[in-house]
Amino acid sequence: MADNILTATHPPAAFTPRQIAGFYFKPCLDDEGKPTGYKTCKACGKYRKHSDGTEYTNLVSHVRSAHPNFEVDMTNASAAETGTLVSWVSQKTSNRYAWLRWIVMSNLPLSFCESELTRQYTNLPAVVVDTLHVNMESVTRAVEKDIGTRMPMKFGIILDGWSYGTEHFLAVCGCYETSDGPQYPLLSMPPVIQEADNNLTADSHMATIARFLPFFRLAHIMGVPLVGCASHRLNLAVKRFLKPHEEDLEKVLMRKLRALKEAAKLRPETPLPPVLRQETRSTHRSLQMLLEEMKDIESISKKLQSDGLTLLQARELFDRLLELKPSFASYLASNAEIVHSPAFESSAVKVLDKKAEMLTREERAAILPFKLSREAAAAQPARMQK
Repeated sequence: MADNILTATHPPAAFTPRQIAGFYFKPCLDDEGKPTGYKTCKACGKYRKHSDGTEYTNLVSHVRSAHPNFEVDMTNASAAETGTLVSWVSQKTSNRYAWLRWIVMSNLPLSFCESELTRQYTNLPAVVVDTLHVNMESVTRAVEKDIGTRMPMKFGIILDGWSYGTEHFLAVCGCYETSDGPQYPLLSMPPVIQEADNNLTADSHMATIARFLPFFRLAHIMGVPLVGCASHRLNLAVKRFLKPHEEDLEKVLMRKLRALKEAAKLRPETPLPPVLRQETRSTHRSLQMLLEEMKDIESISKKLQSDGLTLLQARELFDRLLELKPSFASYLASNAEIVHSPAFESSAVKVLDKKAEMLTREERAAILPFKLSREAAAAQPARMQK
């Protein structure tokens, strides 16, 4: 008896109360065209009291009692009348979508659909793993086709590394602009296969990208410029800057790890407790000075992560920081070795700074493929104002 009570669940409603009320009722207006607080049923002409912004219980109860076949009538109606596409989507498709959304959004294994407990406590029709595999592949192909039709012939690519646990992923996003603003569709996010030496260098990233898109190789062959991540360059510069202070920083870390909560995090990694060396007054002073110096770096780091940052703004931030920290030039200078396309970056900065007449021959050749036609240039200011 208890099992029957637990498994007796109501079927999901095909329409929301708002959709039902909007389909069957219309507002009653006075002679001046103002709402009277009543609504009329389009099917039988009866009046029901209802004010805008309140619940639809009064209206829906009338529909359920006076028009018991309302779901059939609404399903047979057009999508414009009901405010939903349910009449155009089969129940089988809706069920498969519900399974996929449930499993993907909850980060569940595909075998979840075949669990006896799952089938006991859901009213969705049973489905097997092989069927979900086929459905997911079909959805993937449909999404890929949709992205392909939306993307222009020329677009940029953004690379972003991301680690989860012991696995490292490389997200590849397209980048192009539309009348609705910039678009960044995710094209791929494959895991970077870690070799025996656990070396996640540029070579291993290149091998990963080559499995689906030989981007780095094509970049050199086609002359496509690559713009590196400004935050990553700053991070490398800060790491080099902090290297002489590693010993002092380790002392601070050891003190933090002696606390109960932090020590509990360290315990699964090693049975050795943190050893706290005697902190001298000079060490304390040097760390205080280091924290003061890092404030300017932190401020610029946050600005580099803001949306809509241009190459000109990033260059200005780097130049401002180089005035304070000349030692950062090996990573932040415009001609630093880490910069893949220095001619393109310098030309883009000059164009954004309205100094196109100062472009060198090499810079002009680097930015020439991005030159707008007269029609596109005329439409650009209007698009920026939206």
